[in-house]
Amino acid sequence: MAMPRLIILVAVASLFGTIASPGASAEGSKQGQILDPAVHGLKRLEPLRFGSETDSSYLEPREYRLKVGQGYRWKIEATPGAEYAFVAPAFFRNIWIRKVEVGEVEIKSATLDELEFENGGEAELFFVAIRPGTYEYGSRGMMERGVVGKIIVESGDGTAEAEPPKQGG
Repeated sequence: MAMPRLIILVAVASLFGTIASPGASAEGSKQGQILDPAVHGLKRLEPLRFGSETDSSYLEPREYRLKVGQGYRWKIEATPGAEYAFVAPAFFRNIWIRKVEVGEVEIKSATLDELEFENGGEAELFFVAIRPGTYEYGSRGMMERGVVGKIIVESGDGTAEAEPPKQGG
């Protein structure tokens, strides 16, 4: 039980401590500059795509591998012609969300339930993974038909904890 708490503490400390990033100047470090992993050194994930021109149940990719303490940008795209409600309840509870961008709008919120695409579109999620585990994502109402994927968040030592208990989603 102590190991998960240690991992969480290390991840939270990395959010608020000084973090070196490629390209950070020595002078910036001397001034005590704090680099936020949700802003600096972001990794771009392969875009998540719901639907295709011929298949509304298309979902790619179906697996992502992330690291605790790393900042990410994740574009979620939905093909026009069907409604998609992107859900990942356990994952959303175990990341620090910096913002969601939709067009020219930035949405800053501590929590997220779902991203609903009425007739296509895209959104980009900026976040930091803070807890290792294996999490499901998909489109509400379509997951039972196999429109589901998983996100594996690994700790600093390359391991993911057992899947967290499922709670209403």
